[in-house]
Amino acid sequence: MKRTFSNLKIIIAVVVFSLTISLQNSIAGNIIDTTDYSYWRKLALTSEMYEAMKTSAITIANQGDGETRDVMGANALAYILDPSNKNKYINAIKNKFESRIRTMKIGTGAATSSVPSHELLHALLALDVIRYELDEADLSSYEHDIKDKIFQLVTHRWKPHGIAMRMMWYKYANDTANFAAAKKQYDIDLAIHFFPDGYSPSGNGYVIGRFNHIGRGAKNSVFDLMEYMGYNEYFSNLGFRNMHEFMYGYAAAPFGANMFYGDTRGGGIDWTINGTQISTPTIARAARFSDNAYKWAMWRLKEQAGLSQETATLQGYLLSYVMMAGSAANNHPIEIDLDDAELAPSRIFDNYAALIGNNQSKDALYLSVLSMTEKVDWHAQYEANSIGLSGYGERILRNSGYDGPNNDVSAEGLTSSWDFIKYNSESGNVLMIDGEKHTSKFGQGIEEGITDTNIEYFRASSQTAIKGEHFRDVMFVQAANGANGYYIVMDHVKTDVSGATVNIVWHPNTAIIETVEDQKHYHSALKVKEGALGPVLYSNNTVELATFLGTPPISVEKKEMVNQRRQHHYRAGYLYNNYSTSNNKADILTVLFPGDQNHKIGSMARITTEVYTGGKITQGNVVDIALTSDSSVSGTNETESFQAANIVYRKLAGKLVTYFVKGTSFKSGQDIPIGFSSETPITIYMNGKSEEKKIVGKIISSGAKVTFYDSDISAVKIDDKKIPVDISEPNSVSVTIPIGTYKIELEKR
Repeated sequence: MKRTFSNLKIIIAVVVFSLTISLQNSIAGNIIDTTDYSYWRKLALTSEMYEAMKTSAITIANQGDGETRDVMGANALAYILDPSNKNKYINAIKNKFESRIRTMKIGTGAATSSVPSHELLHALLALDVIRYELDEADLSSYEHDIKDKIFQLVTHRWKPHGIAMRMMWYKYANDTANFAAAKKQYDIDLAIHFFPDGYSPSGNGYVIGRFNHIGRGAKNSVFDLMEYMGYNEYFSNLGFRNMHEFMYGYAAAPFGANMFYGDTRGGGIDWTINGTQISTPTIARAARFSDNAYKWAMWRLKEQAGLSQETATLQGYLLSYVMMAGSAANNHPIEIDLDDAELAPSRIFDNYAALIGNNQSKDALYLSVLSMTEKVDWHAQYEANSIGLSGYGERILRNSGYDGPNNDVSAEGLTSSWDFIKYNSESGNVLMIDGEKHTSKFGQGIEEGITDTNIEYFRASSQTAIKGEHFRDVMFVQAANGANGYYIVMDHVKTDVSGATVNIVWHPNTAIIETVEDQKHYHSALKVKEGALGPVLYSNNTVELATFLGTPPISVEKKEMVNQRRQHHYRAGYLYNNYSTSNNKADILTVLFPGDQNHKIGSMARITTEVYTGGKITQGNVVDIALTSDSSVSGTNETESFQAANIVYRKLAGKLVTYFVKGTSFKSGQDIPIGFSSETPITIYMNGKSEEKKIVGKIISSGAKVTFYDSDISAVKIDDKKIPVDISEPNSVSVTIPIGTYKIELEKR
């Protein structure tokens, strides 16, 4: 039976029994401590998971020669857990040293340095375990071989694999001075892979590749060994913890495939699964970082890899066992329970934002934006404020990704160059000015956001990449009131050049883009054309996307490029929309409405006034109005008046039920209006019908004085605490909202 400790899946080993079988020479290794052996053997007797890992290790060991990690990892673990047969495990390790470690060639490329480094890691652990079983000549020979290879590894690229292996060698050799120096550099090299918020500057695909791939152990598992040896500073590192939460919760779509940012190749859906066996232990030990990382990792295994708790097993490697069991001194072994799986909710990072459907389903909608603020990795691309979209089991909007360094991609008579894919921002879902590609990979990050509401929101900012200033505001109208979910993008631009043209690019994951109404409404069906190799489709759903241009463009161009997904390149279409500016400004609204056979796309009609543009989105008796402007003057629509940059409100059978506004005023109704007015701009979402006793929402304030309007309103709470009322009228109250983001509640008499 599994038990919990601190909300993690931790088996509490109450008593560590004394050894019933004498330790080999009673000498602890410098990395692996032999005093942990009895504790690990006990786990294999009391836990189904650890017993299965022991069985796996013995089974792999009995298969004879194979991959280095199989031979070294399995035989090293079998040596510990099955000591009565230790001699054959020792011989297998010795043979692999002579047939592979001694002869392997280390070079200066990723394939000849970064990739084989994981073999050296498994080999070093195996050698540390059997070192006292070897005669002096063999031990000296194996140590020479592996040290020679470790010190040929590149240390200035593909960090931290090279310095990680040197550090582990110094630990093995008990070279404390060099170990300390290497650890200092290792910590620096590890930290380049994540921002404090957890986003990895190399992009969504590479963070998974580096920190969850079975063949990258020197990058993604050495810190586990450091923790095991008592250097308890990695699992508790907030940025590193956030990175693992990002990797398991947000780097991939709810159905499993990676979101295309940076040099993402497009795989990742199986999360390194071999049948029912979890090949890499990194995803299984996510609980070491946080409960969220654990639950979201279980989602990847259960909902995307398709594993079940009854059949899922971990491969029997020593490294895996150490990662899951830890030391006897800490006595915190962990297990996995796939029934703990949860889909990550919407989240606002500093460099990334994710708006995810509130249904626990692989088919959940997911829109994200990337706006990195610093330390950009080579694998990042020129895609500041770029958008990715998935839903209903498919990628819907995608950025370019890549097919390896310096590789052009070709399909169906068309070639997209490496330069276009890697360095031209037009290959992503971005905004540009006068057709000029972005000059920087940087943006200014995510300025603000609201989640856990029926209309979620974020604002991404970019000033470095373009000749001007760009705020990309996205509102996610969650599925509610019997209506399907969709997204509204409002782009607010100030240009440095008078008379500039603003270009907005949308890349549906398809070759099929149909014009429903020119310069207004486009329909993209995710299908594979006859004779084409892509797009790769993951579900049986008939997924489609409506791209509705609420703000009239001056022209729309349909262009083509080759979308890559290794071995599945295809000739894809994309929309290149051009907008005029007035007084060096443009405010542009686009509706992105995904659908499939079970989720009908709503009908959309454009709304255009002198100042405000947008649309009316209708789904049965649910009517949404979405409008944008520069917020300098007020506007009206039917019985609503407002002054704002962003306005979204919903009516159900003619009655207001929700509104979202970024601005200074919104009023709905004529006799007793519902809404607010503010002396300075606020961002606010409110949910609730006027006849209800309380109306709840969220607010972002810079210290604004706000008057709220509704019938019989009496008090205002923020974060469940009443705040002083400055002025009270029968149907309004005026209050001062302090700086910050708050839950807000309007109480009625």
